[in-house]
Amino acid sequence: MSKKKVVDTLFTRNRVHQLVLLVIPFLLYAQTFAFDFSFHDDDMIVLNNAQVFREFDLKRLFLTDAWMLNQKIELYRPWQSFTYAIDHRLGGNDASAYHVHNVLIFCVGIQLLYLFLLSIGLGGLTAFALGLVYAVHFLFAHTVGWIPARGDLYLFAFSMGSLILFYASIRKNNLLYAVLSAVCYFGALLSKESAIVLLPLMYLIGYTIWKVDLKNIRSCAMLGVSVVFTAFYLWMREQSVIDTPNMFTLEGFVYNLPVIPEEVFKFFVPVFFSVMPGFHPAVTWVGTGLVVAIIGLTVVFRRNVNMQLMMVGAAFFLLPILPSILYKPLFTGYAYDYLDHRMFFPGVGLLLIAFALLKPWLDRKNLSSNYLYSLVGVMAVIAFVNVKAYKNYTSYYDNATRTNPKSGLAWMNYGTMLARENNYPKMFEKFNTALEVIPNNIELRMKLADSYYTVKDFPRMMEQCKAIMQIDSTFAKAYFNIALFQSDQLKQSDSAIHTMNKAVRKSPKNPDAFYYRGLLYKQLGRNDSALVDFQRVTHLNPQHTNALFEQGHIYGSTARYRDAVQAFNNFLAINPNDGRAYFYRGQSLCLLNNTAEGCRDLQTALSLGVPDAQAKIDFYCR
Repeated sequence: MSKKKVVDTLFTRNRVHQLVLLVIPFLLYAQTFAFDFSFHDDDMIVLNNAQVFREFDLKRLFLTDAWMLNQKIELYRPWQSFTYAIDHRLGGNDASAYHVHNVLIFCVGIQLLYLFLLSIGLGGLTAFALGLVYAVHFLFAHTVGWIPARGDLYLFAFSMGSLILFYASIRKNNLLYAVLSAVCYFGALLSKESAIVLLPLMYLIGYTIWKVDLKNIRSCAMLGVSVVFTAFYLWMREQSVIDTPNMFTLEGFVYNLPVIPEEVFKFFVPVFFSVMPGFHPAVTWVGTGLVVAIIGLTVVFRRNVNMQLMMVGAAFFLLPILPSILYKPLFTGYAYDYLDHRMFFPGVGLLLIAFALLKPWLDRKNLSSNYLYSLVGVMAVIAFVNVKAYKNYTSYYDNATRTNPKSGLAWMNYGTMLARENNYPKMFEKFNTALEVIPNNIELRMKLADSYYTVKDFPRMMEQCKAIMQIDSTFAKAYFNIALFQSDQLKQSDSAIHTMNKAVRKSPKNPDAFYYRGLLYKQLGRNDSALVDFQRVTHLNPQHTNALFEQGHIYGSTARYRDAVQAFNNFLAINPNDGRAYFYRGQSLCLLNNTAEGCRDLQTALSLGVPDAQAKIDFYCR
């Protein structure tokens, strides 16, 4: 197809093709509108940030990490956070609003993919067929169904938009398109870190397929503006997340290499659909065989294969996936080895590779469109079934534990959710299975100890606490559980204090040791001693929100209302989503005769799920 015809086709699109590519994925994933949260990251991101969303605090949305906390994790996704705030404005904590948004952006991405395929010279019917296959691809049920995959959806949409606009700036000789392409690149960066590879990918496509003069003014303008945006993005990221110099390591690269063959396998073979996958030897080896076969077929049929398209496809696949291969988080293996929702953008590369290899054969066979519709139908059915794994936490963790029984996090999270429903028999079943997988995990053993305490199985509670001390003799919460048992059940307050003093001696610079001793003192009615310990905690760790909260609570209960307000101010500056803090600060403000601010706090507490706030509103805010 001539360059002029490509441009004309791109800017006078086939409306029927676009309509079909909009309706099919929308209908396919409309069932997700009734889905709940999975309670894997979406609870941390969405449900725990209701107040941030309600206030629409742009500084907190754009200058905090992906969980909208201050330097807790190394992921930075401000555009994702911003879109969640919009969803909250529309639907509050109703999961439907977030699922609808995911589906709509997925549909937009498919539309942009169609335009991109036209831009690289594929005919209208070919671009439509490939777009349709991508729209119903079984692997992307992960990307649509999981609310925290929002970053990948926008990475895809902004990246496709940037590529299309860059192409348009060259072909239509328009400087404005070049600037808009850079703006879309910035949007992709704000959506997900891996967008950093978009610039080399764009110029590779420009050089190999679009035959762009990379020295012309539009190309230079796009690059120059993009460099400025990149610098600004890096500055924003530095303000927002923990500096992680060892985040990308050779060890991580070696460990994560199976991601490449496993993702190739899953792209072409619709099995092993797992919401929390671990490396599987069969998948790795068969995927490696597929990679070797693709390379072999390319070499053997190099004269018939579009090698430029193959090169672009390989870069499209490998470049975006490279950052996740170099990155090995602490939970690798213990939770999962990778997540398939990341494939939405790099999967385009595999789509181009498959088309380039199959095109000569398809041209000879002259197959009818019935084969395409059959393929699309089968893939759509598989995707329709697969996405049901994201219906609620039960279906999510059923899938996770079935497909990756070595995921200790999956078993533990499943048990945690069952504990919230007071379903202790099933909870202990999940926790004990997790214990077989991750026997040295202190968090799991502590959850077990707390649960045994709740059901008054004190011998097993003591057993778990002692096991924790064997793993880490300074873990203060284990000492606290024993002290609580001594104080509440045995009525031996001196023994309880002795136990907590032992924890402090074991680790005199550990804020948690003083925190839990402070909690014990508070329970025993020794508020002065408790306050001293809580102050020691915040001296050692000014970000220790629990100690700040307890300080405020003690100040309020002893009529030191100004001190209480200050303590809760410090607490809410770090954690603005805790309704209890607004509840107690609101009462302190009202008792200081500042009823206007106090009543606002009480209303906020009520909106954040503190039912006792209504009685205080009726009393103070008449």
